[in-house]
Amino acid sequence: MSTTENQADPVHVSTEEEAVEQTEAEQSKKSETSGMHNSIERLRSEFDKLLGVAVEQGERALDKLGMLGNEAVWIPRVDLLELEEQVQVSFDLPGVTADEINITLAGNMLTITGTRETGTTATSGQTVRMSERPSGIFRRSVPMPIAVDPDQVTATVQNGVVTVMLEKSSTVKPRQIPIKSTTETGV
Repeated sequence: MSTTENQADPVHVSTEEEAVEQTEAEQSKKSETSGMHNSIERLRSEFDKLLGVAVEQGERALDKLGMLGNEAVWIPRVDLLELEEQVQVSFDLPGVTADEINITLAGNMLTITGTRETGTTATSGQTVRMSERPSGIFRRSVPMPIAVDPDQVTATVQNGVVTVMLEKSSTVKPRQIPIKSTTETGV
């Protein structure tokens, strides 16, 4: 046997400073992992908020986020009113006829689409100096605040206002519950 084979591996004795440095390194690693976890949770929370806004506001939120695409679409103003047995949705669409409007109800989302031409076009020798009235393709999706019956929907247009009446689903309509009185038979 050679003398190098009989020699034991040297033992490293750590000093107090090295122990403190090692502990600080471990805490730093834990802190980085914790910080990354907090960042992921914060990102997830923000994403959930954005999705919530998109669900609540329909396509208007998607348009503000720039997620509707590049097509020029204008969004009509809307009023939503919940009545006792119906939901009333009114859209401002002056100059639009019933033939130019398409209304759909998919699940709990009411969508109105169509086209409106204002007639403000420049021909030879004319210059349009101001054009504030929206024209072209329009689209607006409105989530219903409560379940509605898809078979009980009506729409009318009068004086530039499209009014859609949706019956509430029978499962969400308030109903009176009769109370039975029982008399106890004595012992």
